[in-house]
Amino acid sequence: MYQRIFKRQITQGFQDISRGNFDVVLNIFAPDVHFTFVGDHAMGGDWRDRKLVRQWFERVHRLFPDLQLTPLHIQVTGWPWDVTAITRFEIRATLPDQSPYRNQGVQILRIRLGKVVEDHLIEDTQLLVAALDQIAQSGNAEARAARLA
Repeated sequence: MYQRIFKRQITQGFQDISRGNFDVVLNIFAPDVHFTFVGDHAMGGDWRDRKLVRQWFERVHRLFPDLQLTPLHIQVTGWPWDVTAITRFEIRATLPDQSPYRNQGVQILRIRLGKVVEDHLIEDTQLLVAALDQIAQSGNAEARAARLA
């Protein structure tokens, strides 16, 4: 039963992020959440601060303003007070030359007592870096910016 509730919340979280409603998502993150995005590029990093996660979400939406995230499969395990959720998801956006950006990724969430304490994101970094290069070539220098610190 509770797995269905978590799956619904995760699906809603993907919709909120796609709409740029970060506050809704960030409110369920612990203040010292451990958030990682794999790769050595403008979106990559490893943080332990909800404020930096907000900056990351904001950067993602500046780089991919029409970003759409769709969960393809969600697996929830554990007890209601200590849940691990693994989501395979699809990313869609439009690049500056109007070509489609499509990628897939995996998210590993750890939720303790209703708060996200870990969020680890992995996607095909070759596709992402190619998209970031195109965004940078169109004049958006943030696509080649240093990781957030």
